[in-house]
Amino acid sequence: MAHLIPLSRLARLIGQPRSVLQKMAQSGQLATFDGHIDLDEALRLFPDAKIEDETEIRRVEEIKEQALAKAPARLELPEPDVLQQRLRQLGRDYAAARGKLMHYDRVVGWIGGKLAEAEENGRTEPGFADTFVHWLMGELTTTPSDMARWEAFLARERIMRMMTAQVTLLPKGQTFEIVGSESLLEAGLRAGMAMPYGCSNGSCGDCKCRVASGEVVKVRPHDYMLSTLEKRQGYTLACAYTAVGDVSLEVELDDADDIPEQTINARVREVERLGGRRVAVHLLTSRAERMRYLAGQLLEITVDGQSRRVPAASCPCDERRIEVHVQCETDADAATGPFSSLLPNVEVTVRGPFGRFGLDDASQRPVVLVAEGAGFAQIKSMLQHALSLEHAPSISLVRLASEEGLYQENLLKSYANALDNFQYVAFKAGTPHAAIGDAILEQAGELAQCDVYVAGSEAFTASIGARCRAAGLPEEQLKAEVVA
Repeated sequence: MAHLIPLSRLARLIGQPRSVLQKMAQSGQLATFDGHIDLDEALRLFPDAKIEDETEIRRVEEIKEQALAKAPARLELPEPDVLQQRLRQLGRDYAAARGKLMHYDRVVGWIGGKLAEAEENGRTEPGFADTFVHWLMGELTTTPSDMARWEAFLARERIMRMMTAQVTLLPKGQTFEIVGSESLLEAGLRAGMAMPYGCSNGSCGDCKCRVASGEVVKVRPHDYMLSTLEKRQGYTLACAYTAVGDVSLEVELDDADDIPEQTINARVREVERLGGRRVAVHLLTSRAERMRYLAGQLLEITVDGQSRRVPAASCPCDERRIEVHVQCETDADAATGPFSSLLPNVEVTVRGPFGRFGLDDASQRPVVLVAEGAGFAQIKSMLQHALSLEHAPSISLVRLASEEGLYQENLLKSYANALDNFQYVAFKAGTPHAAIGDAILEQAGELAQCDVYVAGSEAFTASIGARCRAAGLPEEQLKAEVVA
């Protein structure tokens, strides 16, 4: 009987990034079944993996924590109520497994009688029943050489099932991991899923979704009341419940048309000079407010009565942190104007989101990101979103500088140095578009199997788009945004 393990849990068990396993699955090296892997297959492919060595996973999490400016969820035991429910589920699983073993023992006992009956009736050769039963009992009493490793792997997987659970979002099948006592909504947003929600504190019901399979348990109080019919149909509040074990939820993820325009207040954490007249404004929202937007969209910020629509350069999964890149009108404005002279804790107004340029978060194809000049802000947001989703087997960034240079270069180099599935190549200002096209084809490998996102001037996006189409990229796998 096959024992299937979710891809994210297997990655933790063998100390490998999930992207490595996804590459193997897409190349046919690793057989998967609805995002799960057979334990025997895992042991065969990773015979030297140290079951409790998470060095590689921790290395990736550390670089994400530093570069994404947020702490990934730590692997720890959940709160007592959640732990109790997970232990009960493991108890039921254990009882079911013991029941099957008892039934198999009975079946083995019946085999001898059935074969002896067949021998008496002349349906098999004399002596076959004794020979077969002798062989079968020998096989059942002989411990396979890899049994100790199999048991260690399974024991570790059972412990991790108390700490984590996998959530699958239907109908598209996106997955993410819940760690500890995170709510379904908290874990989904941390993973970069555009799950619908309103207040996020159990009052509005906007995060209501149906549990298609599995069990959930309440971890947060809520005022919104589900009807008796909704409860019978399996509905729950994603902001107030967590998964007992692996669950499937029926959730229609937000797209650009689903997210309402919002106006919230935020405070300045830092103003960073990027180059020329461009600055990065780092904002922090209040605990009660969170801006809902998609990677690649625009936000409007108002400072001292001056409003500008600017690209978000941060991942929506960054919780309360928002980064926007602003092109000031003059050099003096960049040095002393409203966006650079702001001090920490000064309040600004944020409105949005705007625009439809965004990442296909259901795709598991390799991602190729292409940025020219100011287009880097939206591409950076999409890069961080893709890294949080962990769906793409590989991510490549090809960047062409403007007269402002290659700002925030250390961040991208830290990604490239630490993440095996991220490649980065940059070109100085004035490099011909043809050279950028060559780099895209070199980084992508089989371009027709990739998703390509381009942000830059009208001439740049047109040139790169034409080159990609000529190389066989399907139109639906190419998205472009013209940046003024």
